[in-house]
Amino acid sequence: MKKKLFLAALALTALVSCTSDEFVGDLSQQNSSGTSGTINFNPSSKALTRATSNTGPVAPMLDGQRKIFGVKKTNASGSNPVAYATVFDNYVLWSNTTNVTTSNPDATTPTDAVNGWEYVGTSTQTYGASATTLGQDQYIKYWDWSTDEYHFVAGSPVANFTYNITSGDIASATVTGIAGHINPNSGTALTTNPVYIAAPVKKPSAQYNTDVVFSFTRQQAFVRVGVFETIPGYKITEIKFYPYDEESDAWGTTPGDNIVLASTATSPAKYFQGATSGTATITYDWTTPSSTFDYTASTLTIQKNWYGGKYNYPAVTGSTAAAAWEMATSSAVTDYDKLYGKDADRGDKGYFTVIPMKSGGTAQPILVKCDYVLKALDTNETIKVSGATAAIPAAFTYWNPNTSYTYLFKISDNTNGKTGSSQPNEGLYPITFDAVVVAETDGTEQGTITTVSTPSITTYQAGSVTESGIEYKTGTSIYLTVQDNTSGALKTLTDGGAAVGAVQVYKLSAAINADPAPTEADLQITAPTGTDLFTLGSAAATVDNVTLPASQHGSFTPSEAGYYAIQYLNTAAVTDPVKPAAYTYKIVKVVGS
Repeated sequence: MKKKLFLAALALTALVSCTSDEFVGDLSQQNSSGTSGTINFNPSSKALTRATSNTGPVAPMLDGQRKIFGVKKTNASGSNPVAYATVFDNYVLWSNTTNVTTSNPDATTPTDAVNGWEYVGTSTQTYGASATTLGQDQYIKYWDWSTDEYHFVAGSPVANFTYNITSGDIASATVTGIAGHINPNSGTALTTNPVYIAAPVKKPSAQYNTDVVFSFTRQQAFVRVGVFETIPGYKITEIKFYPYDEESDAWGTTPGDNIVLASTATSPAKYFQGATSGTATITYDWTTPSSTFDYTASTLTIQKNWYGGKYNYPAVTGSTAAAAWEMATSSAVTDYDKLYGKDADRGDKGYFTVIPMKSGGTAQPILVKCDYVLKALDTNETIKVSGATAAIPAAFTYWNPNTSYTYLFKISDNTNGKTGSSQPNEGLYPITFDAVVVAETDGTEQGTITTVSTPSITTYQAGSVTESGIEYKTGTSIYLTVQDNTSGALKTLTDGGAAVGAVQVYKLSAAINADPAPTEADLQITAPTGTDLFTLGSAAATVDNVTLPASQHGSFTPSEAGYYAIQYLNTAAVTDPVKPAAYTYKIVKVVGS
């Protein structure tokens, strides 16, 4: 066991989301097998949606029902204006025991593993697991070849959707009953029944007499946050997390047992949102077609903090007190209470159902701050570490619908936090992303683990080696390279821009020997700005017997003492699903000439 005490750090391990596990139409739009010209809704979809109360093929996952609305459109010609007519007026589409239905009588081979879909019935017809009655007669519909196109929308459950018509067309939908966890819950579990939204479907006349295929996405996301430790010779017997004060721009002073994701952003001032039964509006654009999604704020709980599971342990009352609870020592443990904590809203594999970001929302960095108690395995001595912190960059905090996110914080023996008020603040270590988990679409949570270590930024300056160590001086070029931590290869760099490999260098405002000194983690929260000092190497260079190839190195020349931030674009921004750019930073301290 190590006799030298290491202060423990939170080094963020971000196990980032899988792709959207949405219902995707499995069949291409081919002509219907019949010649009757009836409007049919394809019963099959390819992918299964995970982390839902329903499993299996499409029909049971939608609880055997969905609401549809459809209109037909005739374009303007001569003196005749654009005209719309409603075809499916809040119809219910329900699963049938056979693929042969009244609306598709010519079908012979079921294409869904369970059943097909029907919309023809009387007002007393029942549908769904609860045997709800239609309440209106629904009739078979036929393609109208005198029109130019049809517009179709759908959602499930039926009772959660109200479609709004403007000038004859489907303009929007009001969606109710959306729930998502945000606050600790030690009582009755939050009811988070799935709400599915279909992408709008536009059928031009060239596609008449083909099936209408809806692609459904669950309008909820899934998040789990866990902590484990890897400190040789010690175990953690107590950990408490700080919320960010909901009204002031400061951390709270009283930590609690539930893990807290905190946002210090000022725009929006309160980043996280949850609800027991939230309301939202889908706005349709039929040019594309596409849709956007926004919530009714009055139906949500909106705040700076999101609370995960509670870590349960007895209080440590003395230096030799034995604690029954110990933190997980691996991210692979199956004791989810130790890894993710307890909460009534937490699923059996650690996931909470949460409300996703609205369309066009701006992702913000997320912080975690905690105190914890270290206990030596040989002597049972205890040491309290205060104020350990870590940050999740905005690139990993945009919660997309129907997507699962795992954040794992590893407490290691890198310096972070303090063991006493007299200890100088050593600052935060760079954030590293150790792994990405891609879960399969069948809900088994088994996936591929890929190491995604943050690239290393290495700096060089001629004559910087002194008797007391390395000191960078003003007036002399500082060269830099970025190395892939897996292959060891140098990365190709560019001088700015929005592509991966772009590098900028900025002078920070902090004075030399500032206390506390600026850290790389600080820059994940507030990116550096100012004049870019970086120059891309146009020819090979040699520094201290190290050869730096052209385009794989660059340099900057500091003109004054202080701190300089090197910014490397590690992951480019993505628009669908939304994911901001992610950067790797390094801070270089420069003393006088």
